[in-house]
Amino acid sequence: MAEKQKPVRLSSRFLGPYRWVLYVLYIVLFGLIVISSIRVGWFYAVGQTFIYGYLLYAGIRIVKKFQQASFDDEFLYVYQKQQDYIIPLENIESVEIESLGGVYKVNLYHPEQLGKEFYFKTSLIYPLNYKSKDELVNVLRRNIDKAKARRQRLPHNALMS
Repeated sequence: MAEKQKPVRLSSRFLGPYRWVLYVLYIVLFGLIVISSIRVGWFYAVGQTFIYGYLLYAGIRIVKKFQQASFDDEFLYVYQKQQDYIIPLENIESVEIESLGGVYKVNLYHPEQLGKEFYFKTSLIYPLNYKSKDELVNVLRRNIDKAKARRQRLPHNALMS
């Protein structure tokens, strides 16, 4: 029997501190916008607070969805503080890039506890090392294709016993 491959890390190991830095930057920027808006007028400040508050909420929601991920020949591993998830590669529909900053979106055929999709960021300095990180994601895509080819397909009218 072949020896089990060691999982290859997909996401940045500094994802936790990266989240907190972004949270602090978002909140400081929001605070500065609100303070400068109050100087113009209260009505203007309320409008700016709602607009930029929504943008802050959307930004935090996106950063919150980032997961730490690794993979091997058979599974994708998603690490969280409370619980780790093991997703068979056959369950992954696609892995596609979402932004120029190196954020990738993983679409699943069947929803897991994570949902139908989740995100991971390959590197904090992604534009500078995109060739090696994109090649790593391409290895994951090839492993997904191999796993889908190994999957046994049963006819839709097959009787199970």
